[in-house]
Amino acid sequence: MEKLNFVKVHREEHVFTLTLARSEKRNAFSPTMVSEIAYALDEANQDPEVRLIQIEAEGPVFCAGMDLKAFEDPKVDIPNPDIPRVEKSLAEVFAGLDKPSICVVRGDVIAGGFLIALSCTYLFACPQVRFSLPEVKIGLFPFQVLALLLEYMPERKAMDLCIQGKSFSAEEALQQGLLYGILDGNEVRLDELKKSIVDNAPLAITRGFIALRKLKENRFKEQYAFLLDELAALRQTADFKEGMEAMRNKRKAIWRNY
Repeated sequence: MEKLNFVKVHREEHVFTLTLARSEKRNAFSPTMVSEIAYALDEANQDPEVRLIQIEAEGPVFCAGMDLKAFEDPKVDIPNPDIPRVEKSLAEVFAGLDKPSICVVRGDVIAGGFLIALSCTYLFACPQVRFSLPEVKIGLFPFQVLALLLEYMPERKAMDLCIQGKSFSAEEALQQGLLYGILDGNEVRLDELKKSIVDNAPLAITRGFIALRKLKENRFKEQYAFLLDELAALRQTADFKEGMEAMRNKRKAIWRNY
């Protein structure tokens, strides 16, 4: 596989592990990092020996979401000339997988980090992990995360998580139906799940994922484009600029509502 700068990959037997490796930036994803994730996942998706994809991360934070500076100013991003650039959201990238995926979260999940965590078939977290959607505190809204949350919980609960922007524990995430399980130092359950998946018929499972994607396809294509446009529009508002300035200066934002 071509050299990847922001993720690491490893295959052991039928399990392909992708590790977010931008810990100095709390694994916040830049356009290049999204392209590298897409490239690595496509390689795994096309490899007939891969039956399961596992997502992990280096550092104390699993993922802090979008690197806003890198998305706003292309000069901040560090391109990788060895791989094609992908203009897709991470949720759309993961939606293209034809194989089961397990996300193992050992550090906090913040903002757009939910796009990775919730897009996987299974999600495990360590007890100390905190989840938060703080976008409204800087004048943004987690549009794409909302779309994923609605697959797990009622509309009002999903909106509440987005509106209040409070952090919540792994135990609360389990109660909300977001987690498949909590890793309390014993990973037997995770190992048993992985063995169960790789022991079952890979072709049948792949056909199941293809069927599921086709059931959702038309809705998803329109949905991702709409949500990305909404996010781009909010990033142009005075409130977003005020929110970023307030965060940098560690003061309370003064919202202008335009």
